[in-house]
Amino acid sequence: MEIVADKKTYALFSNAQAVVLAAKLEHKGAKVFRFAPPVVRQIISNEISKIVKNDLRDFDWIIFPDVFAVDSFVRILEENEVDLFELDALQIVALGEAVSDRLRFVQLHADIIPAFTDAESVFSTILQYLEADDLSALNFMMPKASQTTIDLTKILSESGASVLELAVSEVELMTNQRAKITALIAGGAIDEFIFTSPEDVFSLKHFLVTDDLSKILDGISTSGTNEIAIQALRENNLRPHFLKIK
Repeated sequence: MEIVADKKTYALFSNAQAVVLAAKLEHKGAKVFRFAPPVVRQIISNEISKIVKNDLRDFDWIIFPDVFAVDSFVRILEENEVDLFELDALQIVALGEAVSDRLRFVQLHADIIPAFTDAESVFSTILQYLEADDLSALNFMMPKASQTTIDLTKILSESGASVLELAVSEVELMTNQRAKITALIAGGAIDEFIFTSPEDVFSLKHFLVTDDLSKILDGISTSGTNEIAIQALRENNLRPHFLKIK
């Protein structure tokens, strides 16, 4: 869809591309809410160092929920002088193509990339891969942000699996901004949310504290400015359209 004159209200995360896009939209009469993306910081602790140095081989699976988890976990391995190829002994799940691409960048291969990233879909994909429904003998590790709740953990645990949520990063969100985003969405003040990168998708999930964007964004149009952003939105059960920037 090309940018046309309208009175719609858009929302997006601020970055170099978004600044130009927002200016064009406003020039054509639209209202645009701009949100600063979260600041992601790696967590450094002796406990994390001990786990990556001594305990990696105790796990059968490792699940990466977003690109932030990949970045922080890889840095932790490097800082503790742990060879990345230690992960070859584990089955790796990447929740989305963008996460898989981030792993591929450091020459790690994802064994499973579910078509959709909601907890039920991921769990179903793992069961299909294993061709079994008994996970009681399996140990999962899930690197994540410290303040997030992962719905998949509960489902895996209820199936008998052992799951370690390893907090490897902190995602710093401005409290007033989180409240503003939540209120605008709940109040129906946003007609369309624009995503210029997969990081925007993961950022919004952190702001809204959800694994399932499709429920919260029900009734709000979504768009992406490139194919990888579009793909990340589709993996979250959304139906985005392509927004051309001219």
